[in-house]
Amino acid sequence: MYGAALDRRTAAYLLAYAGLGTHAFFVPISIAGMQIALAVAAAGLLVDWGTRSRLRRAPCPRHGTPLDWPILAFAALAVLSDLITPEGAPPLISATLWRAAIGFFVVFHASRLVSPMKILGFICAGLALSSIVGLIQYRTGVDLVYLLHLRVEAALVEAPGVPDRFGAMGFFTSRLTFGHNATVLSTFLVGALAAGAIPRSRVWMVAGAAVLGLAAVAVTFDRAAWLGVGAAIGVVALLSAPRVRMALLPALGVIVLLGAFHGGIRDRFTSSFSAAANSDRVFIWSTATQIIRDHPFTGIGFANYPRVGSRYYDRLDPSFGMRTWAHNLELSTLAEMGPLGLLALLWLFAAAARALVRRRSALAVGGLAALVALFVIGQAHDVLYDTKVMYALWLALGLSLAPSPELRPATIA
Repeated sequence: MYGAALDRRTAAYLLAYAGLGTHAFFVPISIAGMQIALAVAAAGLLVDWGTRSRLRRAPCPRHGTPLDWPILAFAALAVLSDLITPEGAPPLISATLWRAAIGFFVVFHASRLVSPMKILGFICAGLALSSIVGLIQYRTGVDLVYLLHLRVEAALVEAPGVPDRFGAMGFFTSRLTFGHNATVLSTFLVGALAAGAIPRSRVWMVAGAAVLGLAAVAVTFDRAAWLGVGAAIGVVALLSAPRVRMALLPALGVIVLLGAFHGGIRDRFTSSFSAAANSDRVFIWSTATQIIRDHPFTGIGFANYPRVGSRYYDRLDPSFGMRTWAHNLELSTLAEMGPLGLLALLWLFAAAARALVRRRSALAVGGLAALVALFVIGQAHDVLYDTKVMYALWLALGLSLAPSPELRPATIA
């Protein structure tokens, strides 16, 4: 009997460790890989279910996770909005785009079996690999996935404002998806470093991965990602102890200076504040306000924006081709789910920020940096519907809020 229980505990640990580590590695690389690995980690939790495992590094929280109710409220309102909208529900795969939040629960609970600190190495490996590929893409435009015969057509896009150069995409098909994903992971690592979470023997590994990630984000030419990085670094600097801040701010200054010397990056960044350069986004936002005006209470239904919005674009400018969402987190949610949906979204972000501040662990500083970075990006992009990006955020939050006693208090002011 004891031997069987021990075997079950060992199996639970191995599944959770393999699944969580592989998930962390694939988050910046492959949506299929990260989802399959997440299922393996979930299998470890099921094997461990009901056992009083000695392998647990922390007890199961009596009241669940800090984000149970906000996530449940948002998902429930998303489903309800699709059920009551006269526009009709979108396809199931779109209507359930909130499903990436499952990643948070699996990571959070799997971290009771596996120390979150053991997972950082997998994040570093995946981020470093994808960033190196992205940096090579900037110079050559090569699509490694296509060369490996894992994609039918090569994916590449010219770097905005830089002739004969290409936007970094890593293993993805969009420079924006890669830029947002790498921003979340890089700022998470930077926050962990600044808070003193990383053992000295691993500092250079984590710092190297973070630097590679930030360099790759730079050559995505994703302006929102740059602003997200800046906001995250500001949060980290604010929370860091004075001695850490003294090292962090000069390093940030060097990075900004290097970017300023690159004409393409400099011009692309300054265009962020030009109304003429962002006239398409202003048009998208004005269209969103019309949708909100016509559906002020219940919205048009979660994930219905691309379909319903096309009618508005056909009336206003039939030639306009960018027909996805509103390119703003709050406007998209308000248009689709109404005021209650927007409140649920804001509750989710506020609850996550509050839980991270109260957690006061070293990884929580990184989690807060990642959360702030994504929220800033969300003011110009529809990150909520990009599961490749959201899995990165849920990974950072799951590890940051994990109830592991090994996550000692952060070195913060």
